Amino acid sequence: MVDAYKPLDELDSVTESTFILMPQQKNGRSKGNTTTSAQRKKPMTASDYGYVQLLQGKEPTESMELRKQLFESTWNPLEKHLMDTEHKVNNAGIIEVSKFVDTSYTTIELKEKGQLSRPFAEIATAVTFAGVNTGDHTKLFESLQSQLTANGHYIALLESQYCTTLPNMLKSMLEQLYTSIHARLDLEAAQGLNTGATAKSIAYDMGLLHIWWNAIEARSSTGSRIVIILQDFEGFPPMVIDDFVRIATGYCHTVPIVLVFGLATSYECIHQSLTKSSISMLNVERFNLQRSKQCIDSAIYSLFVQSTSILTFGAEAYKSLMDQFLLYDFSITGFVKKLKYAIMDFFYSQPLSILAAMVKMESNDSCKHGVISEFPIRLTHDQIELIRMQKSVRLFLEQQLQKTKDQQRFRQAISSDEFFQEAVLPVMMRQLASYRQGYCLGIDMLLAIQSMSPESLQKPIRTLHYYGLSQTFSDCMNWKTLFAVMRRMKAPEMKQLLLKLQLSITNLGEIDWEFAAKDSLDIPALLLQASKLLEDPEESSKEDTEANSSEQKKRIRTRTDMESRPFLLFDNESSDQILRALDKCCGIVETILSACLQPYQTAPLYEIFYYRHSFLLDTTFSAQPRAAVQTALGRTEYYINCDCCTGKSQSKSNAADASIAGGDGHSSDESSDEDDGYRVMSSMHDTSIAYRLHQECGRLINLYDWYSAFSSVVEKEDERSCSASGQSEVQARFMRAVEEMRYLGFVKSTQRKTDHVVRLTWGA
Repeated sequence: MVDAYKPLDELDSVTESTFILMPQQKNGRSKGNTTTSAQRKKPMTASDYGYVQLLQGKEPTESMELRKQLFESTWNPLEKHLMDTEHKVNNAGIIEVSKFVDTSYTTIELKEKGQLSRPFAEIATAVTFAGVNTGDHTKLFESLQSQLTANGHYIALLESQYCTTLPNMLKSMLEQLYTSIHARLDLEAAQGLNTGATAKSIAYDMGLLHIWWNAIEARSSTGSRIVIILQDFEGFPPMVIDDFVRIATGYCHTVPIVLVFGLATSYECIHQSLTKSSISMLNVERFNLQRSKQCIDSAIYSLFVQSTSILTFGAEAYKSLMDQFLLYDFSITGFVKKLKYAIMDFFYSQPLSILAAMVKMESNDSCKHGVISEFPIRLTHDQIELIRMQKSVRLFLEQQLQKTKDQQRFRQAISSDEFFQEAVLPVMMRQLASYRQGYCLGIDMLLAIQSMSPESLQKPIRTLHYYGLSQTFSDCMNWKTLFAVMRRMKAPEMKQLLLKLQLSITNLGEIDWEFAAKDSLDIPALLLQASKLLEDPEESSKEDTEANSSEQKKRIRTRTDMESRPFLLFDNESSDQILRALDKCCGIVETILSACLQPYQTAPLYEIFYYRHSFLLDTTFSAQPRAAVQTALGRTEYYINCDCCTGKSQSKSNAADASIAGGDGHSSDESSDEDDGYRVMSSMHDTSIAYRLHQECGRLINLYDWYSAFSSVVEKEDERSCSASGQSEVQARFMRAVEEMRYLGFVKSTQRKTDHVVRLTWGA
C-alpha cells in the first residue's frame, strides 16, 4: 500500500466493519474517582441533551431550558396517545383470535379424563394477516401472547431464525412452554425431573409434551390450550412446518394444540408452503390482525384535525409523512419515529418554539384544543423581532390597522416589545387556535356529508386532511363532487344532514366565531336558518314571491335540470317550494364550508406552528444509498477531505505560468478545474479508480482490459510496480476493487462470457 493510503489503512475496505467500544459504567467507587455525592447527583441541563443557544448564541438560558421542558411535555402525552390508539385499533383483531382459541375443541365431548373423542384428526388453526410492515409484527404478536396468557393458555412464540430444523423448532417450543413456573412444577411432579438438570438430559419431542399435559389435566381441568404462534410464517422452511403439522396431528386427540400463523404477504403462501395432505389436517379460520390504516386515520384525526398536537404539519411535510407510510411499509413505528423527529427538530432548532408555552391543552373535551395562557418568561428583543419578521404577522398587523384605524396601536405593536408581547401576541395565538377549531368543524362537516354519499366517493380522513392543506376550497374537485351529491338529497336526508352538522358544532364546545370562520360568519345561526327553511318551506316561498313579484311566469326547466334533479318532473307548487328550500340549504352549507376550510397560510403564526421542513424528513428517513456511494467513489475528496485527488496545485501553477507568459489564465484555470473532476489519478482509492474506469465501458466489461487500464493508472505511483512482486500487488488490489464493486452492486459475473462482468448501474 502506498503512502497516500496510510491514513486510511484501518478503513481501507468498505467490506470491513468498524466497532466502537463504549466505556463500561462501574458500580463501585474507583480509587481515582474523587467526585462527591453532590456532583454525581447534579441534574442534567438542556445543554446535556443536545440543546444549544440559538439566535447566534444570544438566546437566554431560560429559553433553552423552556424548549427542553416543552419537548418533554409535548411528546410524552403524544406518544402515549399514539400507543393507546394503536392498541385500541388492533385490540379488535386480537380479541377475535383469542375468542377462536377459547372456543376451539369445546364442541368435543370428553370420553374420559384426558382423552378427547374426535371423529378425525384436525388442528385448530388461526391464519392471521399481520400486514407487510414486518417491523411491527413483534409488538403485535407480543400483545396477542399477553392476551392469550391472561386467558390461561400456554403460549409458545416461535421465530423462523431459531427454527431452521424440526429439532430446533421442537426445542424452542418446549422450552417456552416449560419456562412457566407452574408448568415447570407440573413437569417435575409428572416425570421426576431435577430442576438443575442440563438441557441435554431432556428429550425434546411431542411425547414429553403429552406427558406434561396429562399431568396438568390431572391436577386441574381449566380448559387451557397450547397455542403455537409462528410469527413470520414465510420465513420458516416449508418441510419443517409440514413435518411439524403431521406430528402434531397425531397428538391432537389428547393435547388441544392451536396453531396461529402470522402472514405478511397473502393467504396463498400457505398453499405454496404446505402439501395438500397437511392442509387437510388443519381447521383454518382467517383473521385480519393488523389494521394500520385505521390506526393512522385515528391518529391523523386526533393529532392534526382535532389539534391534540401543538405542532401540526404543512402540506409538503404532511405528504412526506404519509408517503413514508403508504408507499413503503405501512409501518406505524416508522410513522411515530418520523413524527418524533419532526417535533425534536421543532424544539431543538426553532427559537420561537417557546411560544408553545402559551398553549395549555385541555383533556376533558373530545376535541382537545389549546387554551391560551400567559407567557411564563419575558421575550427578548431579538425573539420579538423574529416574530415581527414573519409574513403572517405583518399581514395580521395590516389587517388590524385597516379594521380599527388605530394608528397609535399599530405603532406600539411595531416599536414596543412589551406591548407586543402583552397585547398583540395573545390575540394572534387565540386567532390561530380559533382557526384550527373552524378547520376541525369543516372536516367534521365533510365527514357527515361523506357518510350520506355513495361508498365510491368516500375518502379516508388522511386524504381529506391533505386536500384541506394543499388545495383551496374552490379548486378542490373532491369538494365539488360532494356538493353535487348533497344537491341531489331529498328533504328528509337534508334534515338528517343538518342534524349531524349541528351535532359537530356541539362536540367542539366553545368556539370564538369571530376568528373561527371567514368574515366572522355565525355558523350556528346559519344552520338554524336552514333547519327553519325545511320545516316551513311555504314561508321561504312567500318571501321569494314578494321579492320576485315581477317574475310571474313559470321558469322553463332545461334538460340539464331534469338530468341533475329527476324529481323536478313532478310539477306542482309544493314540490317547487321544497326545492327552493333545499337549494337554499345547500347554499348555506357551501358557505359554511368555504368559510371554515380556509388555507392555513391565512392564519397568523403559521410559519411557526405548521412544520414545513419536508426536505429534512425525506433526506433523513428516505435515504439514497446509491447516490451516496456514487458520490463517494466519483468525488472522493468530498469524503476524505484531501487535496491529493483534485490536482488543484497543478492547475494553479499552470494558471500562474499562463499569466506570466501573458496569456489568459482564467480560461485555462476553468478548463483544468473541470477536467480534474473526471481525471483518473493514481493517488485515488483503488475502488474509486476502478469505478471511474468502469463508467467508460458498455454493458459487458472485459476484465483483462479493465485490469490493463487499472494497472496503467496505478503504475504511475511507484517504480516497483514494474517488478514481478509489484505486478502481483497491483493484481491483488484490482481483484479487491472488483470484489468491492460487486459487493456494492455495480457489476456482477455473467455466464455468457466468463472473462467479462456485467455493468448494473448507469448515470452519474
